[in-house]
Amino acid sequence: MSWAHTVVAAMGRRRSAVAFRGHGVVRTHGESRDRAVRFAHALGVRPGDRVALVVEDRADAVEAYLGVGLTGATAVHVNDRLAVPEIAEVLSRSGAGTVVVTAGHVERLEELLAGSGLRVVTPADYRDMVAAGSTAVPSTPGDPDLPGIVGFTSGTTGRPKGVVHTHRNLDAIVRHMPAHDGLRWGSRCGFTGTLAFVAGIWGVVLPHLYVGGEVSFQAGLDPERWVDRMIAERTNFTYAPTPLMTAFADAVRRRPAVLDHLDGVLHSGSLAPRDAVADLVDAIGPRYVETYGMTETGAPVTATVPDDWRAGCAASDPYASAGRAVPIASVSIVGPDGTPLRAGETGEIVVRSETLFSGYLDDAPAGDALRTGDLGALDDAGYLYVRGRSKDMIVTGGMNVFPAEVEQVLALGEGVAEVAVFGVAHPRWGETVTAAVVPRPGAAVDTAALDVLVRERLASYKKPTSIHVVDALPRTASLKVRKDELQRRFGAS
Repeated sequence: MSWAHTVVAAMGRRRSAVAFRGHGVVRTHGESRDRAVRFAHALGVRPGDRVALVVEDRADAVEAYLGVGLTGATAVHVNDRLAVPEIAEVLSRSGAGTVVVTAGHVERLEELLAGSGLRVVTPADYRDMVAAGSTAVPSTPGDPDLPGIVGFTSGTTGRPKGVVHTHRNLDAIVRHMPAHDGLRWGSRCGFTGTLAFVAGIWGVVLPHLYVGGEVSFQAGLDPERWVDRMIAERTNFTYAPTPLMTAFADAVRRRPAVLDHLDGVLHSGSLAPRDAVADLVDAIGPRYVETYGMTETGAPVTATVPDDWRAGCAASDPYASAGRAVPIASVSIVGPDGTPLRAGETGEIVVRSETLFSGYLDDAPAGDALRTGDLGALDDAGYLYVRGRSKDMIVTGGMNVFPAEVEQVLALGEGVAEVAVFGVAHPRWGETVTAAVVPRPGAAVDTAALDVLVRERLASYKKPTSIHVVDALPRTASLKVRKDELQRRFGAS
């Protein structure tokens, strides 16, 4: 059975319940289930074929993913925030023969797709394909160990790699995530994420459909409108993006009625400032869930639980932690030679998980353990503390500086909205610590005050030798900070 069969079967049990809401559309489980099945019949692809999707946050987009999955074909996720040349590279490397495009991308991709040799499914084509035909679910297709979804990582440098999750593995992820996130039957999700990130599909959207729940597209809303929508729709679950954590906490304090039905608020995908976590926990209580994982792990490998926000938590510092390993995973810390390190020592994070990817597209299979390239430490109670990427570690005068540690302190500064710490070449010390900070709207940042703040809290060699105030941090299409670009910009100074 493919992952899509699992989800579609669950949708069939709640036909009259709302599945999707937003962008002028309200669609029931029965309606979306039938549309996905008709699309599968009309698509005309076979197990192992590759179908690329460049789609926006719409019910149609999720139905298209389900339709591809029902055929046993491979859905190739293309981040729709990529520039046209980047999309061209992903399509070329994907080996896809068909591409599904939603309305917002038809015009900008017209020239690219016209000469691509790909079969293109436009919104008009999609409407025709789901308007008629059988609603009988196709029989179980092909080999469950064939690729089910391929998600291309953006990285901060280099070419993207296609992360392969099989139909069998995706089925396990979808079944696992409701327990991981504490989703009740019929859970209503305020989806502030976006389908641009493949983990949002298999980690949030599909699990909500699996529990007969509702996905309300809320990406881009400011915290006040976000909370208003959640109150009106009696939302049970939502995602808190790092830049909105503090503003969301303030909005909740002004509108506490949202807590009457809110079960969980998830944060993942980037390091959150410790004080922002503490502030949000103060506002929402033990509903907060912090996790650590990546595209390659499928499901998160660590998570906090409600008791972590109550007295007696065994973590050294729960507000700076990503929680402990979940039951289906294990986490260890190793040195450069692969030797396991003791509690409190910082090294590379190595993970094992039942939902680990099968390998990179058209490359050798993955092993049973993943060296993540992230730096971190475990405390005596097994809580994980992520320090950042190993390639971002700064070695200054022979001393190791972990950017995340410095960023956490700078984020406490008055008027600071975002911060990135990176190393630039130095003729004497090898590298020197440098920072870029983004002010909050209408605020000014006093770099001298930030200098004092760091001196008070960290060793002198960790202090940035220069702090640059910038309008925005350069980011990849998946919103990772481009520290390589910052290094080029400020290296000469």
